[in-house]
Amino acid sequence: MNTTREVWTALDEAVEQRGWPDRMLYALYPAVMGNRLRRATYQADAELSEQQAQRDIRELVRANWLAAQGEAQGRYYTAGPDLPEAIVRGVREPRPLRDPYA
Repeated sequence: MNTTREVWTALDEAVEQRGWPDRMLYALYPAVMGNRLRRATYQADAELSEQQAQRDIRELVRANWLAAQGEAQGRYYTAGPDLPEAIVRGVREPRPLRDPYA
């Protein structure tokens, strides 16, 4: 199984259902994978202005799909409590290793 592809596809469908722009995938993917997201990173990855990146992140925080941590320059975002459980669970559940020689 390709976790990256599965997560990206599931996020894409969830974002589309909400009517959000596809660029928000660049904000949600790192959070779902258990990483921290910074506004500047999202801005660069999605090729946005600072204002667009701030608006998108604010919307995702308002929807509880991202959770803000820290203050001012140290602020970063992690997966929020309302991020679809099926997507998060698929990443965090351990998967059995496949025998490459089988």
